[in-house]
Amino acid sequence: MKIIQPGLVFHYETLFLSARNERSFRYKMIENKLDKRTSIMNTTLELLSEHGFHGTPISLIAQHAGVGAGTIYRYFANKEELINELFKEIKRDVIKAMLTNYREEGTYKERFKHLWKNMIYFFMDHPKEFQFIEQHRYAPYMSNLTREESFMILSPIMMFFIESKRARAMKDLPLYTIIALLYGPIVSLLKQHIDHNQTLTEDRIEQAAEACWDAVRYTEAS
Repeated sequence: MKIIQPGLVFHYETLFLSARNERSFRYKMIENKLDKRTSIMNTTLELLSEHGFHGTPISLIAQHAGVGAGTIYRYFANKEELINELFKEIKRDVIKAMLTNYREEGTYKERFKHLWKNMIYFFMDHPKEFQFIEQHRYAPYMSNLTREESFMILSPIMMFFIESKRARAMKDLPLYTIIALLYGPIVSLLKQHIDHNQTLTEDRIEQAAEACWDAVRYTEAS
């Protein structure tokens, strides 16, 4: 039987603790970087909603985020890139919200209404995100790459539309036409809700979801 020397055990324990501490330090560094990046993006969203694109310089973002301007430039080459990244981040949040409690076992109508209503609920809870998307999605500083990546982020929804069309549950329309028919009412309803002209009740949301489904559902006449 080989006896391990106490000194060797101590050496291994020291190495193990050292490695564990190094990993912990690296994790904290990564978390700090993520926290700073998130703080910068959240601050940008808040300031853009108050001052707009031209009234929100990097210096103002840095001041309100509690970081130096140089820190922002470590994460983003310029303000345009920062806004592009924020746009994609919000799109990821939207798709995550839409897919919450989503079940593929339901009917196409049930699945459609679940996705549609989840989107409107998300934007009702996050009006600044909604206003940001609407204000900046067609802006000249929004890159083609961002538009392409945003489309890829929404690919689970696009696949649902394609599947629905193949199953003849949804009209055989181009995807952009379907999106226009379904997203347009969401924009109008949310703008009325946010401006306090109308209150989006559960009944109104249900009625709107039914109407949107009727607009795209497959019928023999179509």
